[in-house]
Amino acid sequence: MKILMVAGSMHVGGIENQLMHLMRNVDKNKFHIDFTSDMPEAFYREEIEALGGNFLLLENKCRNHPLKYCRELYRIMREGKYDIVHAHELFHCGITVFVAALAGVPCRFTHAHNWREGDDESGKYSLIRRSYQSVMRTSIRLFSTTQIACSTWAGKFLYGKKCLKKKSYHLVFNSVDTTKYLDKFDCIEEGDFIEKDGWKNVINVARVSKVKNQVFLVDIAKELKKRNKKIRILCVGDGDDDEMKQRMMDEIKESQLSEYIYFLGVRKDVDALLRKCSAFILPSKYEGMPLVMIEAQATGLPCISADTYSREVDFEIGKVKWIPLTEGVETWADSIEAAVEMEKAIKSEVVNAIENKGFDSKIFTKKICELYEKDYRRKREKNN
Repeated sequence: MKILMVAGSMHVGGIENQLMHLMRNVDKNKFHIDFTSDMPEAFYREEIEALGGNFLLLENKCRNHPLKYCRELYRIMREGKYDIVHAHELFHCGITVFVAALAGVPCRFTHAHNWREGDDESGKYSLIRRSYQSVMRTSIRLFSTTQIACSTWAGKFLYGKKCLKKKSYHLVFNSVDTTKYLDKFDCIEEGDFIEKDGWKNVINVARVSKVKNQVFLVDIAKELKKRNKKIRILCVGDGDDDEMKQRMMDEIKESQLSEYIYFLGVRKDVDALLRKCSAFILPSKYEGMPLVMIEAQATGLPCISADTYSREVDFEIGKVKWIPLTEGVETWADSIEAAVEMEKAIKSEVVNAIENKGFDSKIFTKKICELYEKDYRRKREKNN
């Protein structure tokens, strides 16, 4: 069965991480997965190709040359003779499944990964944007054969409430490779950024952007310094908002926060860094179902999170504190102080939560592949 993933650049990000879990765990004898991308040097290109997938470069980005982009996508789908196209780019899924239908792809999947778009946390959109969203929802409804969402909030946002009652709609939670967290659950790490000399670590893992709200973390670092608390924030991730990053760096320098907040960029040792910390923090303006929250809880860390996305991600073992962003830095700093003094979760509780909620990547892979086979079988039966 040939599958084409249309998921942006396949650089570093939550959706990309999720799809790589699928790529690593899928039965290669039954499924062949290719990826489109508009970035030649994408982070996951080498691994995709090493795992047997094709990395198919699109010459033109949709936002700049939509017609040329659609023609290129159509060509790839026709030449590849794909059984399934799986689209992951929010409302842009409407374009992808329309092109897939024109190209004769029988099974067309859309996947909702977020419940909001853009940098405006109010969720207010212009008339043009609302019109675009409406057209794309109609296209998804007409041309997709299966609709998936990572959370109920994400499903309502992309598909509308009525779609959630359809047989073609499926809620499949995001997942992580929990073995590397559970196998080393009690491991004591060494090296850089270990907690010593009275310092405690709080970690944030996210793309640096307005939506992920690292600016707020700088404000929290100021408050922690003001209180003379030996708590430092480790920010893992990178982004393309150079202006915002420079403003934060200038603020850190001006306020002498170099001991209180660190920007570490993209790292391959996130699991080890999590084990070096006493708590996790996520002040995002919105999320779909953040993988990092699953990873942090799988490590056993107490978590402080904005209440800006579905609580379906919560392991429900008493380790997540949900706080409105409107509460301000004082409340967040109070919660951080409390979190770093909490005990880690008990491993057995973490294991049970992962199994009960289906947060492991192998469970995710099994569910997605079952949906692929179900839709493919249904299409073949209909055509015979």
